[in-house]
Amino acid sequence: MMENQPGTAPPTPSPIKVAIIEDQRNIRECLLFLVSGTEGFLCTGSYRSMEEALDKLPHAMPHVVLSDIGLPGISGIKGVRILKERYPDLVVLMLTVYSDDERIFDAICAGAVGYLLKKTPPARLLECLKEAAAGGAPMSPEVARRVIELFRDLRQSERADH
Repeated sequence: MMENQPGTAPPTPSPIKVAIIEDQRNIRECLLFLVSGTEGFLCTGSYRSMEEALDKLPHAMPHVVLSDIGLPGISGIKGVRILKERYPDLVVLMLTVYSDDERIFDAICAGAVGYLLKKTPPARLLECLKEAAAGGAPMSPEVARRVIELFRDLRQSERADH
């Protein structure tokens, strides 16, 4: 067995265990079908709410959680914070319709490793799950651009303060 070199990503687990947190049944079922029907992936659970996920997740721990933001009860952002407190090594990837700066920033600050829009094509979504499981930080192109602009704006305002 080879040791990981310092600074290298851990090997990608196989199969990649994925849990889905999505309140819209049709989207949840499509995601379940996509993940379960793809070689190299295993869905450990699909949940309608963060509360349900928090209750059942410990019984079938995934490598990656794919979570919506706009959930009934505990929001996806608040849920990420709770998940990361309980399971610091758990990888959480947001999948949402929201592309506004505040939600992107809040989700990443709460502990999400990536941020995808629901219009992400299925093949790209699977690539992003692999990327996240391997230590990456996948983002939809529009979100990556917003993050870059946010950092640029932050840096410019810091320099203006000096």
